[in-house]
Amino acid sequence: MSKPIYRLSSIARPLEPQYPTNRAVLILLPLIALATGAAAFLRDAGLAGAASAGLAGLLAAFLAWALGREVDPDRNEAAFIAMALTVAALILGYAPALWVLALALMATRIVVRTVGQAAKLTDLAIVTVLAGMAVFLDGYWAMGLVAAFAMALDLLYDRKRTLNLVFAAFATGFSMFAVVQRGGEWGALTLEPLGRVNPAWSLAALILTALSAIFILTCPAITSVCDANGAPLERRRVRGGAVMVVLFATEAMFEAQAGLLATLPVWAVLAGMVAGRVWPRRKRA
Repeated sequence: MSKPIYRLSSIARPLEPQYPTNRAVLILLPLIALATGAAAFLRDAGLAGAASAGLAGLLAAFLAWALGREVDPDRNEAAFIAMALTVAALILGYAPALWVLALALMATRIVVRTVGQAAKLTDLAIVTVLAGMAVFLDGYWAMGLVAAFAMALDLLYDRKRTLNLVFAAFATGFSMFAVVQRGGEWGALTLEPLGRVNPAWSLAALILTALSAIFILTCPAITSVCDANGAPLERRRVRGGAVMVVLFATEAMFEAQAGLLATLPVWAVLAGMVAGRVWPRRKRA
């Protein structure tokens, strides 16, 4: 274990190559960068554009895989399915909203507590900064509210985490500022963008959301343990983390079709969770 990092952060999970799945990811990431960069180059992106697309592809694939590990820690298949679907979307030319994806990962880790420790002051600050980036750089006004909900959910599970409310207020403030900047009309911010989503994509999102809800409600007992202390992961926190991913995915639709397409890696995580649950599991020798 990389215990020194756990003294600094409770949401950092470095890739440790002694685990086979981590080694596989370390091998795949450069190949993914080459594949997504090459696909961009073939779309006449130029060398600089191809390099940028390759780096974005590497980051998006890794973040999707890591987020998949949070929502279904007992099934490696779920994370790799999420990674594969993300790469497919990138090769088809859908550029990812990386700040939203990074926020989804770190906010979900606050809820799940995969490392095994409560979020530190720096962790809350990081998630708050990422919320600002998702709101102001990626342009998703609702992401501050979702980040605040993650901190509130952690407080619900652990009533001693009252400091969460301070950072949740900042994250909420980001969203409220964006709402005011856009005129403050809730219909124009919610219903109108949803109405501009392609019906086929809306139906797919609705089906995937419903399936995700079913698998969240029927989440079995968790056998995986926390990174830092070896304590069992809490089933309610893993379920809460999956709920957070659903919220990040659905709230992205408030940015209409473009918002949905740029967050396809988040939807890929939900698809991976659903597919991973029905994936036939190999019997242990």
